Amino acid sequence: MAAHPTILALDGGGTHTRAVVIAPDATVLAQATGPGCNPFDRPEWAENLRHLLAQMPRTTLQSAVLGMAGYDTARPSSAQQEQVARAALGPNVRLWLENDVETAHRAAFAGQAGVFVLAGTGSVAMAVGANGQTARAGGWGWLLGDEGGGYWIGRKALGYATRYLDDPSVPFAAFAQALLLSLNLPTTGPTAPDALREWLRTRTHPRSAVGDVAATVHTLAQNKETYAIALLRAAGGHLAELAHATAKQVSNLPPSPLPLAWSYGGSVMHNPVVLQTVTSLLGTKPHPATLPPIGGAVLKAAELAGWHSDATWICQLARNLTHGKAIA
Repeated sequence: MAAHPTILALDGGGTHTRAVVIAPDATVLAQATGPGCNPFDRPEWAENLRHLLAQMPRTTLQSAVLGMAGYDTARPSSAQQEQVARAALGPNVRLWLENDVETAHRAAFAGQAGVFVLAGTGSVAMAVGANGQTARAGGWGWLLGDEGGGYWIGRKALGYATRYLDDPSVPFAAFAQALLLSLNLPTTGPTAPDALREWLRTRTHPRSAVGDVAATVHTLAQNKETYAIALLRAAGGHLAELAHATAKQVSNLPPSPLPLAWSYGGSVMHNPVVLQTVTSLLGTKPHPATLPPIGGAVLKAAELAGWHSDATWICQLARNLTHGKAIA
């Protein structure tokens, strides 16, 4: 019996990348995860992408869609991303690459109008207006922007730690000490400053390591830590600004409440303080995403392969991507 045709979808962020192979009945046939593959801050991005794609069954692939941080058709680095993907998947697969926020927007709204706020390690927002016009804000990377993202939160938090190590009498000493202890670092003594410097120097990927500090800030906020809560509220403020910046480019309606439905993705947006702040500033509750972000790549790959993806198929896909297990 001939093997069923398949499609491949990939969602690549700054820290993690996930790929799945899907059957015509929306079953997840295979999946794999790996490090981020953003060429703007990972010198080894190409090897990360090759290694992940090499783990996926490819003999029956009809199409593949890769949503990747750092991708844009006009960028020289994007041509390199396409070359790596093509070499890994072969010449006969219908291939489509796009920015990961485009993938996430499609997953949330299935091609309809709306604003999507994506905040993982970095931050970016994308709007699609009622007339199909699109706009993006943010996505500037950790050196120029990414306000409100995990790296931004982690860097700000570690800034409290460095100021405390310079002057232990600061009013946020308890917050700084909790951060240092979460990294298994000393909070006092002559070796404490160099211990923090050495921690950063020895990280395999410093940007991701700093971004991971956001998880500690989240935990401290749950414990009612005042400075942690304030930092997360500030992050929410920046993310709401991104949403407003995109919406006003595609809509002439008053900015508040947000004139378009909005949704979100990424680890930072799932923090209750951040989500509550963004919701309050946008003046309207978020639209529940139809699919997890990688589902946007699946939908596009199904379209390229000529598969029929009606509402029933999409519901089954949502269950399989969220709760299902790979069978191979």
